[in-house]
Amino acid sequence: MLSIVKRILNSIALVPSVLALCFVFIAIFLLLVDFAVDESSILGGFVITEKSDVQFILSFIIGGIFTLTIFSYTMVMNVLNRNINNYSPRLIPMLLAEKHHQVILGFSSGTILYAMILSIAVAGSKGDEFPPLGASLGVIFAMGCVFLFIYFIHSVSQSIHINHIIKEVFDRTEKNIQKQDTSHQKFSIQKSFDTLENSYAAEKAGYLHQPDFNDLLKFCEKEKIHVNIHKFPGMFLLRGETILTYNGNLNSNKLESFKKYFAIDENVPLDIPEIGFKHLVEVAVKAMSPAINDPGTAKAALDYLTQLFLYRAKFDYFDNEFIQVSKYVNRAIITQTVLLENCFVEMEHYMKDDPLISIVLQNSKYIIQNNKS
Repeated sequence: MLSIVKRILNSIALVPSVLALCFVFIAIFLLLVDFAVDESSILGGFVITEKSDVQFILSFIIGGIFTLTIFSYTMVMNVLNRNINNYSPRLIPMLLAEKHHQVILGFSSGTILYAMILSIAVAGSKGDEFPPLGASLGVIFAMGCVFLFIYFIHSVSQSIHINHIIKEVFDRTEKNIQKQDTSHQKFSIQKSFDTLENSYAAEKAGYLHQPDFNDLLKFCEKEKIHVNIHKFPGMFLLRGETILTYNGNLNSNKLESFKKYFAIDENVPLDIPEIGFKHLVEVAVKAMSPAINDPGTAKAALDYLTQLFLYRAKFDYFDNEFIQVSKYVNRAIITQTVLLENCFVEMEHYMKDDPLISIVLQNSKYIIQNNKS
């Protein structure tokens, strides 16, 4: 149940769906609640009760916002297609997760649903009584959609620029490192894992998501169980592959609750710091491919990657293969040395023939290996 809730909260459809439902509730509220508007008041100028006028306004809103929505998301598809071809398909989940795009979609979809519900009620009504502010409120929502569309054009034009995309990856990765540090502030070095009697293996193939360490630590402390996490979040796990070992007594219900901290599905988790490093490497490598041949983009990705390595080096636990997060939880860590080797071995293969970028690459590697700040 916890994993399902977490998946819903992380879904890109959540914000648009909630906003659209809010507009539906507003339309239903106007239809169910009978209230009068004093025509001598400020709101009196917004009262529209003539059936033909209301139907015309609502149909105009539906057609106009439909056109804006289709045009907007045609642009999104073009941007995504451009990013796939020029940069990396791994960036798509990050671009789709932009909250302001989700808000715009929810507001536009909600306005269409609002107008549809009112138009059905008006068309099916045999009397002359309609929500006095229904049509006017729809016009206000439509005007809001137009202003959001203008902002959307600005946002999409920004998202085309690779420097903006690389900066987004950098900011997200840096934030994820900071977030991980809040749960690892009290740690000690662990030379290796002790042998624990019980094990938990992946029940399906997929990517291991980052557990909520704060909640996990509380659970382990409450149940007095010791856990050794052998796999790194973000890794692809085969079915039956051991994720962790533990000792302690857990009944079936508590064991199910414990397993839910380690979600596995087909989506690559974006809250893993190392995933951001991987995305920057992929952008740099794709930029140096013969089809793209964009050394400037490769250099920008390298510069931000260097800064991330320098920032990661500030946290001492990345120097160790195993750390003890708390009295009850130990975990494996991707060390700074291993991550550096994994990132640069691929870039060196693709960038060695470019005289300028190969120098930048070696200089970045030297800076990372010889600096701690």
